[in-house]
Parts: sequence; C-alpha cells; structure tokens
Amino acid sequence: MAKEENKTNKKVKRGLKHKLRVMTIVPIILMGIVVTILSYSVFTRVIQKEVRRNLSNVAEFVEAYYDSVYPGDYRAEKISDTEYKLYKGDADISDTENVLASFKGDTGVDISVFFLDIRMLTTIGETTGADAHYTISNKMVSDAVINGRSEQFYNNIIIDGTKFFIIYKPLMNSDGKCIGMISVGKPTDQVEKESSGSLFWIPIVTLIMTLIAAWISFYPARSLVDAINKEKKFLNEISKGNLNAEIDKEITDRQDELGDMGRFSRGVQKFLREMIERDTLTRLYTRRVGASKIAYTQSQYNQAGVKYCVCMGDIDFFKKFNDTYGHDCGDLVLRDIASIFNEYMLGKGFAVRWGGEEFLIIFEDADLDKAFGLLKVLRQKVLDHVIEYESNKLGVTMTFGLTQGDMRDIDDIVKEADELLYIGKQNGRNRIVTPNETTALTPESDDPDYEKELSQIREKE
Repeated sequence: MAKEENKTNKKVKRGLKHKLRVMTIVPIILMGIVVTILSYSVFTRVIQKEVRRNLSNVAEFVEAYYDSVYPGDYRAEKISDTEYKLYKGDADISDTENVLASFKGDTGVDISVFFLDIRMLTTIGETTGADAHYTISNKMVSDAVINGRSEQFYNNIIIDGTKFFIIYKPLMNSDGKCIGMISVGKPTDQVEKESSGSLFWIPIVTLIMTLIAAWISFYPARSLVDAINKEKKFLNEISKGNLNAEIDKEITDRQDELGDMGRFSRGVQKFLREMIERDTLTRLYTRRVGASKIAYTQSQYNQAGVKYCVCMGDIDFFKKFNDTYGHDCGDLVLRDIASIFNEYMLGKGFAVRWGGEEFLIIFEDADLDKAFGLLKVLRQKVLDHVIEYESNKLGVTMTFGLTQGDMRDIDDIVKEADELLYIGKQNGRNRIVTPNETTALTPESDDPDYEKELSQIREKE
C-alpha cells in the first residue's frame, strides 16, 4: 500500500512538473514566433523607409545639381521622330548622362530625367541592358506625379523585367508648372541581397534562444510569465517604431536564457537603430539623424546658454580620387576621414555625413575661438594622415567653413557655414574660414610651417 501511495505521489509530481514545463515552454515558443514576425516586420518597414529616404535624397540632389549648374526653366525640342533635345535655360543638357552615371557610381542607384512623361536622360540602360531613352512612363505614375505634383514612391515598378524600388519627384519650372519628373530607383533584388544577411540571423538567433529558454522549466511559472510579458512589451514598442524604448533592467540583469533573449532583443534594437542613424559607408550620423541632434544642441543653447559652433567641411578635389584610382579608393578616403572625425570628436561634439564628400561638424559647449582651435587640430590630423591604396600613398586636404551657432533657424546657420566653405574653396582650398576672417584665421596665415605642410601633401599625392 505504501508503494502504491509513492507511485501515486510520483505521478502527481510528474504531472505538476509537466504542467510547469508546458506553462514555461508554450509562452516562450509563442514569444519566439512573435519576435521573429515582429523583427521581420520592423526590419522590412525600416528598410523600405530607409530606401525611400535615400532615393528621395538622391532625387533632391540631382534636381539641386541641375538648378545650380544650369539656371533657367526646362524645355524640350523634338529633333526627329526618334530624337529629342532637353534644355535648361539656354543650355543643352541632353549630353549630361555622364553626370548621372557619376551619381549612379557614387550612390548605386539608377537615375532618369523625364520631360512630361518622356524619359530624356537615364542610366537604366546600364542596369538592364535595354535602350530606355525616349520611352513613355507608366500613365498611373505620370498622372500621380505630374498632374498631382507630388512625390511618389513605388516598390513594385518593373522596367525591362527588373523590379525596382523607385521614387518619382516632380520637376517644377519657375511659372509653377510641373514639366516633368526625376526618377531614382534601385533594383529590388539588390536591396534584398544587401539586407539578406541580417534577415537570415533574426530567425536563427531567435530559434536558438527560444530552445534554450524552453528548458528552463524549474523557474516559477509566475516569474517566467512576468519576464516574458516585460520583454513582449519591449518588442511591441520596437514594432511600433519606438527604437528608443528601454527594456526592463530586471530582464537584462538575469543570468539565464531569458536574460540572454533580453540582451539579444536589445542588440536587435541597437542594430536597427544603427541602420537608421549611421551612414553605411562612413559610420557617421546620417543627415536626418544629424539634423535632429543639431536641433537638440540648439535647444540646449536656448534653454541653458550652452554655446555651440557649426562647421561644414569638404574634401578637396575628391573627384580626383574617384577619377584617378576608382570609386573603391574614394570610398576608402571617405572611411578614413570619417574614422578620424569619429575618434577626434568624442567629448567635443559629433560629425554628420551631410552628402557625398561633405561633412557637417558640431562643436558642443564651444565658442568660435575654442571651436576654431579644435578644428585646427582636426585639420592637422587629416593633413598628417596617409591613405594607402594599392601601391599608392595619398594625402588629403580639406576646406572648412566655421560659424557660431545661435537662435536662428538651423537651416540658416548651416547655410552660412556652407557659404564660408564656398569662400574657402574659391580662395585656394585647404583652409578654415569663419565669419570674422576669411584669410587671417586660415591655418595657412597663422601657421609658419604651412609651406612645409603643403610640400608634404604634394609628396603624398
């Protein structure tokens, strides 16, 4: 009878243990599924937003380029049944495809310029092997962009059998009429290829962590459920786009699999945030994030009087690196210079890749004199740096425009720094220009070793 009682007790214990395991395993498995789905969903949305933003930036850059180089309105002339000429003002821009090809080389996207719904300039032929000149755009697209005068983004446009993420930006003449559009596109399979590595690890890591956590059946069910719910709340915040959400410290402090899952989730959060905030090539802040950080810096000035300075810097003769040694060399130059910025600006402010070879630098808690001194050191670090590409040793110089930040509109302050940079470019490059001085404050004029520096630069080149 005692044996039968022990047998019954063992059955009861096994039943409770089984139930506890079920209570533990089921929520964790469900959580793993939720993590995978949410991660895929969030990652896909983030990628599409980032692709759209990048394409829109390139479209704006192309439009700004034509506006700055060729003043005047767009117009087209039909030369024959199969040939057109596109003008901007008095300039014939029909032969500027080499410029678009250069932009494509820098950005990896295809660019077309339409007059009304006729494609006049394009790089698409290089991608698909088709002659895309003078083709008519999709009527739905041209109606939405030209008649609706609004930017449109599509993730399923097919051109010569190739599926594209593509954005269309209306082109406006000075009379307010929409006379065409700029399209900037990237093949869908290329975007998927670039992001496939990250997508691959999301379900793998999630599955591993779920299987490990499933064996933690000896924890009290209430504690497990509570921990899972806290993590679920965190992931739900991420799925809503809140990449600044904080996971409960109790989760990340756990020295078990649930703690690992929490830290992994935070790693996914950090990875997604890095993808949005950091430029892929240089690891500097992107322009969008940089603008937000500048706004915060200005708010600190408005509220507490913390001074700041804004600097626009540009690599001198950057095109020479691409033209002479190729775009891989140009990318190496950008990475090396950005690495100098990232290291030097710690504790002093931050740097932003503003576009191409142009960088925006913010000096925090600094007036113009202090920022100028810091910038001289940074400039010297750039001068001293030797870039080794294949068998070549290359030197880099930069021109900077530096101004004091204040309560003005941020765009106006950045514009002033950009104008000072332009003055530096017009006056010989390789210098720092401020609102107070355009010559006396340049490193050349107050540095007795400038000629020696210049000689060293030439030797590197």
